[in-house]
Amino acid sequence: MLSDKPIIHFAHANGFPARTYRKIFSCLEDEFEIGFLERHGHNPQFPVTDGWHFLKDELGAEIEKRWSAEKIIGVGHSLGGILHFLLAVERPELYRQLVLLDSPLMSRLSELAFRLMKRTGGWRKTQLIRQTDARRRFWRSKEEAFEHFKRKKKFAAFDEDVLRDYVEYGTVEKKDGVELFFDPQIESRIYQTLAHGFASFRGRLKVPTAYIGGTYSDEARAARLGFMRKNFPIDFYFIEGSHLFPFEKPCETAALIKQIVRREKI
Repeated sequence: MLSDKPIIHFAHANGFPARTYRKIFSCLEDEFEIGFLERHGHNPQFPVTDGWHFLKDELGAEIEKRWSAEKIIGVGHSLGGILHFLLAVERPELYRQLVLLDSPLMSRLSELAFRLMKRTGGWRKTQLIRQTDARRRFWRSKEEAFEHFKRKKKFAAFDEDVLRDYVEYGTVEKKDGVELFFDPQIESRIYQTLAHGFASFRGRLKVPTAYIGGTYSDEARAARLGFMRKNFPIDFYFIEGSHLFPFEKPCETAALIKQIVRREKI
């Protein structure tokens, strides 16, 4: 049975199962009912294809199944925020509000560069794709996995509780150790099929939307946030950190989400 609290349906970033965000959820659950799909992209009924159209449909199906006729606050990080955006443009009746966590929409210029790199095979040679394809996926224990990630530059600024949650919920027990829960091949495929064509959505976003960005997000810089500012009615906020700031400052992120939602209610 649903509570009287407003509903947040959370959608995770690529490669990070939803319960990696447990600390953010714990800072939100006093004011919100929270739901999520544990990992996007792994249901063969909703395959990863160019533009993420089926991933968008997977999100819509989960929202309908979980919340019935209740309007939700869609909060998503990176991949998850873009999926919420795509769904909200198509089906605004599902939403009361959107909060996008470093989920930049590619500008036309960035999209042209992306398409050219895909056509020439250059995109598969980028560091992002090569590292994802080569990602280690098995460790003898969760503690070994924790020590492995702790040494990585990508995870260096993570809140320690969040990193522990990533190891706890981002790996699964196997006979001789633990293995990544989010399949790196699917993660790579998601990166190779980025959503695009956002210029065609101008004038179609009817859901109140806020964007929280990391102050030094390389992903936002590559996508060019000026395109979003110019073409969509979105309020912008920033937290010091990288593209992964929700993992670096989970409670600060939750506090700003609360502030944004309260402001929209006034």
